[in-house]
Parts: sequence; structure tokens; C-alpha cells
Amino acid sequence: MKGTYQGPMAVQDLYQAFYQDREFFLRHSILHIRNAALYFNPCNEHGEPINIYDTVGKAVTGYVSAGAYKSAADMVDACSLEPSSVVNPHNPKSDFSL
Repeated sequence: MKGTYQGPMAVQDLYQAFYQDREFFLRHSILHIRNAALYFNPCNEHGEPINIYDTVGKAVTGYVSAGAYKSAADMVDACSLEPSSVVNPHNPKSDFSL
């Protein structure tokens, strides 16, 4: 599946377009995606192409995103909620380490 955004735009406008296109995914019951690729052509405010360089002057041709931020609350399902030891009910001062 391919989505297209055309014309010069500010990065903030692209963020807004992504947010608004959320409705497309909801309307078509698309709840998960396996991979996503974003191809963009950096330009100045006049739509003229520009080159991007890193701090040592090497051309930057792309990047790999770390993905969306996951808060600790979102990760709670991935954590084991099992206790690290079991207390002996007959002798609470002793424990059986797992």
C-alpha cells in the first residue's frame, strides 16, 4: 500500500498530514503495519532541493528510526509480574528462590 504527499511543505505540515490520515487507517480497519518507509526530498522554503550533511561534512542519505516511544506503562504487559521468590506460609522468614 502506498500513500503520497505532494508539494513542498514544512515538516510540521507533514506531521499534521500524518495525524489527519489516521482516519484513513481507522476507516479501513488497518490497525497494524509490518514496515513503513518514508521517502522525502529535503528542500528550502522555495521548494529548491538541498543537500544534508552531518557534522563532519559527509552527505546524509537516510536514517533508521528507533520507532515510536514506548512508555513504561505501555510495556507493563511485556514484563513478568511473577514474584522473584515465594514465601513459605509456614515460616515467612524463609523463602524459596525461583
